[in-house]
Amino acid sequence: MLKFLKTLATAAALTALSWQMASAQAIEKTDITIGLPLNTSTLLPIYVGDAQGFFKEEGVNVKVVAFKGGTELVRGMVAGAVDIGVGAFSEALVGVETGQGVKIFYGGFNMAVFDWYAVPSIKTLDEAKGKRFGISTFGSSTDFLTRYALSTKGINPKTDVQIVQGGGSVPRLAAMEAGQLEVNIFATPEKFMAADRGFNLILQQKSIAPDFPFHVFYAREDFIKNDPNAIKAVLRGFAKAVRWAKEHKEESIKLLAAKLGLEETYLSRGYDDFIDEIFEDGRMPSEAGMKTFWDIGIMNGTYKEPMPVEKYWVGTFHDTYNEWKP
Repeated sequence: MLKFLKTLATAAALTALSWQMASAQAIEKTDITIGLPLNTSTLLPIYVGDAQGFFKEEGVNVKVVAFKGGTELVRGMVAGAVDIGVGAFSEALVGVETGQGVKIFYGGFNMAVFDWYAVPSIKTLDEAKGKRFGISTFGSSTDFLTRYALSTKGINPKTDVQIVQGGGSVPRLAAMEAGQLEVNIFATPEKFMAADRGFNLILQQKSIAPDFPFHVFYAREDFIKNDPNAIKAVLRGFAKAVRWAKEHKEESIKLLAAKLGLEETYLSRGYDDFIDEIFEDGRMPSEAGMKTFWDIGIMNGTYKEPMPVEKYWVGTFHDTYNEWKP
């Protein structure tokens, strides 16, 4: 019996080893570069997957690289320096529309986290008529979202307010304190900083739509076609990271603080703001959320009509999630 049990244990070990070797061989490319448009707290699962070794557990060596914006990220991907991009839906669509051979293959970051804050003398959106609204730059997502939000609330962004480009969130927050802007659009964590400095919340993105396509996974079509097992390995690591992040708030906050150099207090509030809107199965936002995105694009002239799903989306990985999930 003892001999039999030893033989059985050896056979089991060999079977496990054979399975691991087969899995490793099935991954077409084991060295993967993930590109980010910038470092931001809402990309938490990517940092967790890297720091906790979840990507490595799945057989891929991931290198995470932050660029100076989504446009540079798409260029890096087209040039072959990036295998997978994780960034704004709108930025990924640039790679699709310009014929660069880019497709979106996974979602999961369906956050509506932007809010508008006003100086203490302004307590409602109606009171903000005629005032200066801060955005990052003309033509940016903060610009388009602000104009759309105002339009849905009966305020003409061309005649009823003044749209001012003021750079990043921190400089615009300083401009408010200096009296150079009356209203600003902020995401986490700057919106909590604005609240703590006495500025008033006058409008939330969630009042426009319950969710929104915030970040997505995208890659070149040839990579999606030729390296599906490598992509699945990355997505399994991502799924593990999402689960871990939702179960380990304190550790997640410390990781973000080390990564971004921001105060844990604000990161903690930001975590609570977005963590429930991250989904490991890669789903895209609700119909209402997607409609809002396309309506914004049509209003600002980027699109004439919603882009057909098949033009930008490869649903294979989301559709088969239950077959390969960790």
